[in-house]
Amino acid sequence: MADTSGESAKIDKQRDGLDQTLSDVQGKLAEMESDKAEPRAASILAGLGFSQERQQYATKTFSGGWRMRLALARALFCEPDLLLLDEPSNMLDVPSITFLSNYLQTYPSTVLVVSHDRAFLNEVATDIIHQHSERLDYYKGANFDTFYNTKEERRKTAQREYENQMAQRQHLQAFIDKFRYNAAKSSEAQSRIKKLEKMPVLEPPEAVYTVKFRFPEVEKLSPPIIQMSNVSFGYTKDNPLLKNVDLDVQLDSRIGIVGPNGAGKTTALKLLIGALQPTSGLISQNPRLRIGFFAQHHIDALDMSASAVGFMAAKYPGKSDEEYRRHLGAFGITGMTGLQKMGLLSGGQKSRVAFACLGLTNPHILVLDEPSNHLDIEAMDALSLALRNFEGGVLMVSHDVTMLQNVCTSLWVCDNGTVTHFEGTVQQYKKKISDQAGDAGVAIQH
Repeated sequence: MADTSGESAKIDKQRDGLDQTLSDVQGKLAEMESDKAEPRAASILAGLGFSQERQQYATKTFSGGWRMRLALARALFCEPDLLLLDEPSNMLDVPSITFLSNYLQTYPSTVLVVSHDRAFLNEVATDIIHQHSERLDYYKGANFDTFYNTKEERRKTAQREYENQMAQRQHLQAFIDKFRYNAAKSSEAQSRIKKLEKMPVLEPPEAVYTVKFRFPEVEKLSPPIIQMSNVSFGYTKDNPLLKNVDLDVQLDSRIGIVGPNGAGKTTALKLLIGALQPTSGLISQNPRLRIGFFAQHHIDALDMSASAVGFMAAKYPGKSDEEYRRHLGAFGITGMTGLQKMGLLSGGQKSRVAFACLGLTNPHILVLDEPSNHLDIEAMDALSLALRNFEGGVLMVSHDVTMLQNVCTSLWVCDNGTVTHFEGTVQQYKKKISDQAGDAGVAIQH
């Protein structure tokens, strides 16, 4: 009879190895809390605006903006030791930014984020790294406001030190020039030469980066300016996107519209400017009203092969090149930049050209769809100031909380098929969103 003990021992050893592998896998799954993976994924997706129905869609059906959200959700779900986020709020609405901010505040590992969203950085950042002049400056224990104030104090201190040293150098040099060849004073002159040579050379501080926007004066109109009364709209009759919208815009209006992506915010703006016609209701306006519209994808309307001056001359004729250049200067496009092909300009510079074109229409009302996109923080501050000083009305859709706070005195919410006035501030709206998310079981924190 054949001896099978060796074969049995081999099988036992293989079984032990498989048992160990299975144990390791089960340990990893337990460590990952795999039994909670699906509800955790659903919670993150819900926080980023994916409805239960949308969570079941094939990823190939999503637009670019929703795919960006999906990529962000995947990164959050994986919980890496180092989470890198590049302008994460750009494609998000205020509800989703609120979720992301709350989630990251308790994230257990390191988060490195590049962002121009001041309110988001104030809520999330514990340290700031400022990249400028080919170097990195570190601000420990700082959110954005702390960093900004500290940076300004450092700049002022450096400016004072530089000016004091320049004055001291000039004083020493004047003495040296006067007494270098004077026998009685030559030793003192030599002493000052040595002192001057030993002084550390301070580099002049950077010039303060400033941006200015200035919209033209507004011709006065008698009210009513523009009104939406019981307006409804749908691309198909049986599926209305907006219903029963009542909105009144005056020359002193500063209205911000917020709400989830896809709720109809841009549609409401297009109805207001006449780009879409309501299926029911009435939109009435002063017959002399001029509306300046800044589209979310405004860059598509620019001719990349033309210069800003050439484009404006073709679209808004009647001025000299010098006048167009001066007008561009009011929006931070200075020097030869206005004569370069727009395809060579940065995203922020193209946005400034679009705002300059808006100014040439001499509008009574500015209707702005995500005006902060592509702008840096200084340009956003300049735009906010220009909008506050604008003598006409302002109606904007924006996800930038700081701009909404700085400009808007009235907040409207586009959601659930209509647009309604919100009695409160942007921060109160964000708190309401967080409370509703918590009640719905969305993980508002990590």
